[in-house]
Amino acid sequence: MSDIIDINTLFGPLPVSSTDLPVDELIALMQKHSISACCTMSTVGMLLDHTSGNAATLAACREMPSLRPVATVNPLCYFGGEGPAEQFVEAKFSLVRFFPSVQGWPLRFAPFRTLLRTLAARNLPVMINITEPGMATELVDMMDEIECRIVLAGVDDRQVSEAIAVLRAHKGFYVETSGLTATGALKLLVAGVGVERVLFGSAAPGRPMGSALAVVRHSGISEEHQAAILGANARVLLGI
Repeated sequence: MSDIIDINTLFGPLPVSSTDLPVDELIALMQKHSISACCTMSTVGMLLDHTSGNAATLAACREMPSLRPVATVNPLCYFGGEGPAEQFVEAKFSLVRFFPSVQGWPLRFAPFRTLLRTLAARNLPVMINITEPGMATELVDMMDEIECRIVLAGVDDRQVSEAIAVLRAHKGFYVETSGLTATGALKLLVAGVGVERVLFGSAAPGRPMGSALAVVRHSGISEEHQAAILGANARVLLGI
């Protein structure tokens, strides 16, 4: 199982905790754990300014081809138009991330819905941080007539039943694994929705990449299913 793609990583400053997540540390973790590729973005885009953050992300990924750039845009600063989606396609971002809880906007938010429509029209996958029970349900309830592929990031052990219900209700939804730490949680998710829409994510280097890998490798699911989660499913989603 050498083909591993980590769909959830971040690098850059974290002012709230007075720490920094160096991109060099992420690269070192990739080498240590034989990771083929990481989808990553600068925390500047999440915490401060998405334009500067996206530029920093592209710069880092140009230096290291195994880093695949992830864009972000803050709906609070979006005033309509196709510009962001067009720029993301032109710059060859792999997907687009959203952080509602960190940035303080609700899921039922007109600019966010408009952004989803423009991204869906260009077949760009989206990743949304889900921090509380109920958020995934609210998200799927607002997806009428929006055919967008959405990865739920940060789903934790409290939210497994909700994630299963949401993925059953909407075939365009996926779950990444970084929040699933309880014994049996990943196996239960796979049993509930199938393996095809489960993707490996670590949230490294903010969280231990080795522990995230161990969750998959010691989950009790077959090696074939582990291989799908660790890399094959991400290749299909991202078209690589």
